[in-house]
Order: sequence, then C-alpha cells, then structure tokens
Amino acid sequence: MESSTGFNFQRHITGWMVKIQSEPAVTESDAEELKSHLLDLIDDLKAAGLDDEEAFWVASKRLGNSMDWGEEYRQENNPVIQMRRSLIILEGVLAYFMCYYFILSTSKLLFITLLFKDVDGYMAAEWVSRYLITFHFGFILFFASVFFLEKKTVTFIENIKMRPKHTIIFLATAVTLAIADTCLYPVAKGMMGDNFSLRSHLHHLYLNFDFSFPLLISIGFVFIYFKYYKKVKFQ
Repeated sequence: MESSTGFNFQRHITGWMVKIQSEPAVTESDAEELKSHLLDLIDDLKAAGLDDEEAFWVASKRLGNSMDWGEEYRQENNPVIQMRRSLIILEGVLAYFMCYYFILSTSKLLFITLLFKDVDGYMAAEWVSRYLITFHFGFILFFASVFFLEKKTVTFIENIKMRPKHTIIFLATAVTLAIADTCLYPVAKGMMGDNFSLRSHLHHLYLNFDFSFPLLISIGFVFIYFKYYKKVKFQ
C-alpha cells in the first residue's frame, strides 16, 4: 500500500519488523506481538484522522525501540537466549567437522576421478594437495574478513538465529560426510593397487592436513578472540 505522498506503508512495517527481529533478546512470538500492538496503534491513530505515514511514525515512537524494552525481554527470555548461545557453540563444532569431512571426502573423490580418467597417480596426488591448500587459503580469507571487515561480517553472523532443527541438520550432514570419507578411502587404496610409494605419499598428504587444518582454525579463533577481548577489557 502506497499513499499519494509516496509513503510505502507495507515496506515500512516490514523494515520495522526486520529491525525488531534482529534484536537477539526478542523471540518470533515477541516480534509478532509487538507488530500486533503497532498495527493496533496505527488503526487507532488513523481513526483519529492521521494518514498512513503520520500514524506509522507516531505509533512506532509511542511503542518505543529496543533500547526501551530490550532489557525486559532479555530477562524474560534469558533461558531462550542461553539455549541459542549453546546451539551456536554446538553448531560451530559441528560446522568444523562438516567442513573437515567435506574437504576430506571430496578430495578423495577427486583423486578417484582422476585415476579413473587414467591420470598418473602422483599427478592426481598433486591435484589433491593443491585442492587441500586451496581450502586453507579460503579459511584464511574468511578469518581475515572477520578480522578486518568486522562490522559487516559480525552483524551477518549475529543475525543468524539458530534453531534445534539446524543442529540436527548439521549433525546429519557431518555424519553423512564422515561415512562418505570412510567409504571412499578403501576405494582409493584399491585403485592404487600395490603402489605402496603412492599410498605412502597420499597418506602423508592427509597426515599433514590433519595437523595443519585444525591448527589454522585454532589460530584464526585465537586472533579473533584476543581482538574482542581487548575491546571488552578497555570499554
């Protein structure tokens, strides 16, 4: 609905809801209740003679903003907030294993595909090495974006509201990828036959990955932690 003055009533209501839903302490039911109060106020103001634009701004001002009632919702919804934080931590762990097994399983699939296309085994292993290194650089870029593009990246992450069903999806995906990785390794070994030198070379590639990948993730989180620790400490 757009008035003759160009005021898009529905767009402003949607924008108001997005802002409300971005508040971590506000649940979906809380947001819907606030929206209902806002619309009731708007209807009362329009009945008193105000147009859509005037009614919207007066009603939103009367209802207040997150600074006015945020603390009240934080106290009321504290168990929900704590559950969300726990889910974020759990899903962070599951996301790590999901990435870990995704990289391992797809790298083995790449190796098997190259051998199937009659690519030399050592050349195929070299492609696997480049593939693993590419993911290392990808995670370095991710941590750099969090570190240097702090506002945009952190705002995006904080606006992700996790639910229990997401944890189940993350867990199921991680388990599926782990099973795929376990099943692909014997296939790769079978295709290498009795070439123990190539087997040893590939085995060492994955040993290095098992060391370097967790180390990279740990270092990235340490840098980010100390950056935010300093901010909190000196505030």
